[in-house]
Amino acid sequence: MKERIGALFIILLLIWPVESSCGGKYTKRPGKDPRTASLLPGDDEIEGWKRFGEMFRASNEVELYKCIDGGAGLYINHGFQAYAGQLYRSREGLEVEIAIYDQGSAENARELYQDPVIKADPGKALEALGDEARIDERGLFVYGVEFIQDRFFVRVLIQDRTEDGLNIALLFAHHVSERIKSLLTDSFLLKGPQSSLV
Repeated sequence: MKERIGALFIILLLIWPVESSCGGKYTKRPGKDPRTASLLPGDDEIEGWKRFGEMFRASNEVELYKCIDGGAGLYINHGFQAYAGQLYRSREGLEVEIAIYDQGSAENARELYQDPVIKADPGKALEALGDEARIDERGLFVYGVEFIQDRFFVRVLIQDRTEDGLNIALLFAHHVSERIKSLLTDSFLLKGPQSSLV
């Protein structure tokens, strides 16, 4: 029995430095990525819409699996860095869900956007939103708007399959896009053209 406890203790001592050297990659603390979370609208920033429930955040792979267990691997395979998600509810009871994924680079975001698992088919291309955007029409009662902008992949879903519902989803998507634009501009001005957003 003492030999088993001793062996377990030695194994733990060997594993601990490896886990610590991952730069917090597998930390157990809740995800705290203010950059990604700051891209989400606050209450009534879009008139008549308030946050509903808690914000979901992930700043490592373990946390992402806790947030979106079944689909986390797809984002991780394409360079996942951080995630923030929030549900919004209107006065009338409509709901919009926003998910923002920081994929680490524009190339990773584009590869995720084009991945056959995620690609909306049928889907309709959108102009003047992010670097590339589309409407996801696969849901029976849901409209989705997906876009990439720099290193971010964004999905907006609304439980209203009407033209008005689509316009609301687009309103949220454009709001997030403007926030990303501001974040990129601020990062460029503060750190210069060679900086990253890390």
